[in-house]
Amino acid sequence: MSDIQAPDLAVEPEDLVDVIETPPEEPPVGIIKDTLQTIDSYWFGFGSPTALGLFRIIICTLTVISLLMVFLDWDAWFSERGFVPAWLGARYIGSRIEVGFGTDWSLPRIGLINGITDPRITLIFYLLTVLAGILTALGLWTRVSSILFALGIISLHHRNAAILHGGDSVMRLSAMYLAIAPSGAACSFDRVIALWKGRVSSAQVMVSMWPQRLISANVALLYITTVWLKWGGNTWQDGTATYYPARLAEFFRFPEPSAINDFPMVYYTTYGTLFIEFALGTLVFFKPLRRYVLLSGVLLHAHIEYSMNIPLFSYLMVTTYLCFYDGDEVSAWASRVGNRLQKFKVNVCLPIGLQLKPSAIGFLGAIDPFQFVSFASGTSPNWTATDFEKKPLSVGKALKTRGVGLWVVGWVPGVWDRILMSATEPSLQSEVGLQQTEDTSPERQ
Repeated sequence: MSDIQAPDLAVEPEDLVDVIETPPEEPPVGIIKDTLQTIDSYWFGFGSPTALGLFRIIICTLTVISLLMVFLDWDAWFSERGFVPAWLGARYIGSRIEVGFGTDWSLPRIGLINGITDPRITLIFYLLTVLAGILTALGLWTRVSSILFALGIISLHHRNAAILHGGDSVMRLSAMYLAIAPSGAACSFDRVIALWKGRVSSAQVMVSMWPQRLISANVALLYITTVWLKWGGNTWQDGTATYYPARLAEFFRFPEPSAINDFPMVYYTTYGTLFIEFALGTLVFFKPLRRYVLLSGVLLHAHIEYSMNIPLFSYLMVTTYLCFYDGDEVSAWASRVGNRLQKFKVNVCLPIGLQLKPSAIGFLGAIDPFQFVSFASGTSPNWTATDFEKKPLSVGKALKTRGVGLWVVGWVPGVWDRILMSATEPSLQSEVGLQQTEDTSPERQ
């Protein structure tokens, strides 16, 4: 044992000093804290609901159109005389959802008309769902109508899942997200009615952004999982996948140059599709590239919409892109569009002695996102309007064609006359002038 020598562990003094004075590198605490605060602010911060409101209008309108298209073959898909009677629809999709994660737990599947065979009941349920969709698109009684719309869409889709495609899943999930989001806080009749009645301030409303962030994250996840699943197929890996759909007769819609669906172009369209979808799931969150990534997605879906018969799918997917923008960005875009379209702007002069009520100012601003209409005090006893070139213009025509937010009801006879008369009050100058007149009247003297 005495012959065994211990290893030389001697450390020179200068080496010891280096070891003591050079601790392991750690990331600065400030960077970690700032990163966590940025993530928290992105997900749970407050912002403008304008983008969410615009998304609500378009996605609900598309969903209602889809429901009306299904109604053309209602008996074939939702009656006992059709291809999928109630018992077959329930068996096709199952009555419960497996939770998984190594457990036997399951949850009941929402289906308010599952098992109902009376066609009168299912038809009434369908019509109520369509009505709820229209109200949600308009933003009228949004909280209640959006919840009823989500329940109706889910139930109809679960009644017959055999006819669904990816676009239907987008409709269903969007309806669910709108039901839990403050989706009526902007671009809604609820908002303009509250402004008209003076119940809310005309200042920009701020809401928690997490529902909108959840939608955008779900869209990104959709694209990422699509790429993941596609890459598991041999045709996507060898670059020939887009060759086959173009030759399926049931998908054919409009003709296109044969070179697009032939080699070597097929390689570019196959790998290009994978790249664009991967970017839509990842790079879209990098703000400097967001515009170009979303534009690539729009072009991809424009080609799908033109060449393939998948009803409303591309419109639905492109609509979800709105949720990648903040509401302030959408408002700024509308303001820029209004400034570029100066020739559409009009100036409306109030009758002499009248001014707009504070609540009316907020109301008229909310229904004019492009700021096409400006109001000013007039010198005439009547309402007057002039266009961009100072030419006289009908007041009714000016407001009905420029007030984008009320195009839906602008055609109702007399509606604008009632709105304008209710929006005014005596101006301060006229009240002062009246008071001076009374003070200098002969009776006073």
